Parts: sequence; structure tokens; C-alpha cells
Amino acid sequence: MKKTLYLAMALPLVCCSLNALASATWIDNRYAHTTAAEKNQYKIGAGHIFDNGAGILASAMYDPGQDFQQFRSTFQEFEGWYPIPLSDNWTFSPGGLTDIDSGGTKLAPYAGIEYKFSKAFSIATRYRYNHMTHKELDYNSNMDYNDSHQIDVFFNYQATDKLWLQLNPEFFINSGDFYASNGQKTHWEPSIVARYRVNQHWMPYAEVAWLDQDKNHDNQVRFRLGIRYYIF
Repeated sequence: MKKTLYLAMALPLVCCSLNALASATWIDNRYAHTTAAEKNQYKIGAGHIFDNGAGILASAMYDPGQDFQQFRSTFQEFEGWYPIPLSDNWTFSPGGLTDIDSGGTKLAPYAGIEYKFSKAFSIATRYRYNHMTHKELDYNSNMDYNDSHQIDVFFNYQATDKLWLQLNPEFFINSGDFYASNGQKTHWEPSIVARYRVNQHWMPYAEVAWLDQDKNHDNQVRFRLGIRYYIF
């Protein structure tokens, strides 16, 4: 178990692109609510961006319960990426993340490429493979890995010196005989994010995402509110 934990923590560190020109370190607090399932989530994490744009993140997720009657740890997440400039406009970014919980570990290597049209606007796309290290029962009653292919597109817009906007459609394809919550092997998860840099230290942000429909055909909408504190 310890070897798996060390591997899961170290994998992302050797490998999505952020427009960073200088190093930065921050602490992040975020609350999320998902409709239909009426789920709540709290995240606390920390991140660091190096001078070359490479970064590492570490987060812990908690479930407060539907009525905030508990505070249960659900999983820990670690991520890292390393941008490789190909030209003045193109950047290639390999990376990876891992989620660790009591049920097992998810390993998700990814690779993305970004094109900068200007200092204010860029488009990036990323392919990620989500691999579960433990088997589950599929819809044929066989034990298998509930893996999935994930394709992201990022539309990034620096509206002002302080306001940053992003549109992020995500497309998922289950690689095995598993269904998503909508009862199909494929589903979409588009999201819109806004971040506002108040000053040197504080940056609140908000996100709205549609997580497709659940098995009862109810729309799942996720709302996130968070704030980052930049140490330096």
C-alpha cells in the first residue's frame, strides 16, 4: 500500500497549460454543490507554479453531507504538469494526476496542446486517460477496470488585467462495459469559470458546470465557489 501511495504521489511530478510568467504559491479553499444528487463537497489544497510554467497541486476533498451533518474525507488528489514551448504561439503540456481514496487509486496521465492567438485569448485541447487501479462490476456482471477517455477543449480569455474567463467542454468515453450516470457510455460536461484577482494575495472564483443527466433524466448542475490566497 505504501509503495502504491508513493508512486501515485510521485507520478504527476515528472509530467493543461497555465499562463504564468513568474513563480507563485497559493492555498485554495472551494465549496461545491451538485443538483439532482444534492451533493456537497469541500476542497482545501495548495499549488505552486515555477518560473517556466510547470506546476504541482495537492488537494484533499471532504463530504459535508446533504445537510452538513458530517465532515468525511473522500479522497486526495495530486497533479503535476510541464509545459514545453514549441514556438511563440504553440505549447505542448504533458502531465498527470492521481486520486487516492479508501476504494483504490485513479491514475490519469494526459497531454495537451495550446495555441495563443494573443496575450488575451488562447485555445487548448487535452487528451486524458483515466485508469482505475481496482476492478468493479460492469453491466455484464464481470469484474473490470472502469476506465475512460477524456477529451477537453479550453477557451481562455483574459478579459481585463484582473478578470479571467474560461469555457471548458469535456467529453468522456467509457473504455469498458460501464455506463456513466446518464445510462450511456459517453457524456458531456461543459463548464464556465470566472476568476478575479482582487489584489496581490486574493483571487475568488466561481464555476458552473452541467454534468449531463442522471439515470432519472434529471439535469445535474454543479456550482463551485472558491478563493485562493497567494502567499507570494
